[in-house]
Amino acid sequence: MPIITACPECNTQFIVTKEQLNAFEGQVRCGSCHHIFNANDHLVKGDNNKDSIETKVESVLSEVSLNEDENDVTEHIEITTNEALENEFHESAVINPTENSIENSVPSIVNDLSIDEKFSNNLVKKPFNWLIYAICLVLLLGLIGQLTYFMRTEISAYYPHTKQWLTLACKPIGCQIDLPKKLDLLTVDDSDMQEHKTFENVLLFSSTLSNHASFAQAYPFLELILTNIDDEPVIRRTYSAKEYLPPDINIDSGINPKEEVRIKLNINTKDTAVSGYRISIHY
Repeated sequence: MPIITACPECNTQFIVTKEQLNAFEGQVRCGSCHHIFNANDHLVKGDNNKDSIETKVESVLSEVSLNEDENDVTEHIEITTNEALENEFHESAVINPTENSIENSVPSIVNDLSIDEKFSNNLVKKPFNWLIYAICLVLLLGLIGQLTYFMRTEISAYYPHTKQWLTLACKPIGCQIDLPKKLDLLTVDDSDMQEHKTFENVLLFSSTLSNHASFAQAYPFLELILTNIDDEPVIRRTYSAKEYLPPDINIDSGINPKEEVRIKLNINTKDTAVSGYRISIHY
């Protein structure tokens, strides 16, 4: 029984042999429209009656004979190779690469957004608002001014070259640049207390005030507490820098960086029994 296949493109029917189907895994080319297809996937089922098959095929093909001669069949069936299929695929796929390749590379959503009026209006550049810019600038300058005012002492301490400019800026508003007061960078060491050799009921106190900072600091107050034998306070006194420093020291300039200043005090106990002391500094 002859094998009949139909072209899926133009519905033309052809007679093929098993050898032709097995030659290139069933790949054939239509002799009418030149479409390439798999003949095995488009086989036509016919009746067992040979006359009915001949009549059906002849009605479709005007010049095709139902003779099983292979010469008649090959006039309408073209066997193609895999290489030919690939070449035809690439030829049909590449159409005007200069235009289509650029258009296809742009996602459809981009084109849609460019056409959408709602999105196109949002993409319009708004004019620069100088008023908002000026307000932001004024607020920024105000913030910098506040930080400079409240941290003027620290700024002048860590950046001494700015002190003269800060002093000039403080004159119109009545502020001043004070010396830093960092108690954690001040210590009182080598303290000692003895009875005075000349005067009765007078104790001689001596100590050393050290500045460990890299900048000058204000002199602190010195608090001295005298205790009895039960370690209870019996005398409490607070001394300013003028009282515990020698008269030749300039108090306004403060204690210099890494400087040590010797302290000496004469304390009148007024017949109060003293066995110990405590010392501290504060501002």
